[in-house]
Amino acid sequence: MTLAASPVTPQSVKDLAGAFDLFVQASQALERRHQELASQIDALNADLVRAHDRLQGLINALPAGVVLIEDGRVTHFNKAALRWLPDLATDRPWVLPRSWAPGSGPTEYMVELAGQRHTLQIERNERGPQTLVQIQDISENLRRLAEIERLDRLAAMGKMSAGIAHQFRTPLSTAMLYASHLVEGQLDASQRVDFAQRLHGQLLNLEKLAGQMLQFIKPGLRQPELVKLTELAEQALSQVVALAQDKSLRIEHVAEPAAAQCVISCDQAALVSALVAVLENAVEVSEHGARVLLRTTQQGMRAEITVDDWGPGIAGDMLDCLFEPFSTSRSAGTGLGLSIALNTVRQHRGDIHASNREPRGARFLIQLPCLSSF
Repeated sequence: MTLAASPVTPQSVKDLAGAFDLFVQASQALERRHQELASQIDALNADLVRAHDRLQGLINALPAGVVLIEDGRVTHFNKAALRWLPDLATDRPWVLPRSWAPGSGPTEYMVELAGQRHTLQIERNERGPQTLVQIQDISENLRRLAEIERLDRLAAMGKMSAGIAHQFRTPLSTAMLYASHLVEGQLDASQRVDFAQRLHGQLLNLEKLAGQMLQFIKPGLRQPELVKLTELAEQALSQVVALAQDKSLRIEHVAEPAAAQCVISCDQAALVSALVAVLENAVEVSEHGARVLLRTTQQGMRAEITVDDWGPGIAGDMLDCLFEPFSTSRSAGTGLGLSIALNTVRQHRGDIHASNREPRGARFLIQLPCLSSF
């Protein structure tokens, strides 16, 4: 069976032409709309690039390191993160270096960088498969906090005037008690001598305490004079010999060859007293029959005096405050001796350092500027 073709009429041609016109108009409208959408997309992409650049600039300007992790792998990081993690790269697994030692807090780590020790704080923000890690150096904050705490302790000590009064009251009350016994008529001669000796001892303690406090607040040094380093050491040793003998201690002075030519411009009495305070501390912490070693030498233009003892060493919580006023671990101590020594040495443009030795004992190193020999 053969189908007959429909006849082409003027109306059908007209309808076809109209449909084609509608198709062209729709195509043109779609093209214009596509162009508009493409322009909007380009504008949005440009805005997105600018926003990304601004955000990247802000992130790179942050002092803290920022690392973005997705599914356990690094995807983004800023420049600050490279300071602590120079091998950081994208598409690598996220792991902390083995050289990072745990710090005091649960999110703190100790890191060595350029010969300095830093404390880093690591903060993690979990968001599904993404983790934002922030690495912040809190070393300076910790130092400032420690300094604020130290100043607070010093301010508190300044308010503890009652403590100073107590330092006088105890030996003064004891001295008054001994004096009251002496005026009693029932004491025999031996008892009077005993109480008189005890009274004398308490008065000496009061005199020493008063002298220490006056020395602590003394504004400056007397006229300096030139003194040999070895002479200063011998004078200080002569003042602690009796204390050392009471404990059967061996106290020795080792003068290196360079020390013989070392001369110091100083307030001799003040500097000898400072050295005596360090030696007395070493003698008091040493056990009976132990040894205290005083060594003098010269390193360049610096005189060095080292005092080594074989005592129990310095407690960790005492190292940072050892030279502060009224800081002492001994019940009979005032905590002023080492403070006075530090003030005196620093007035001579020097310094004192305290440390523990192995396997036991402590070391005090006094450094002072020295001159040419006579």
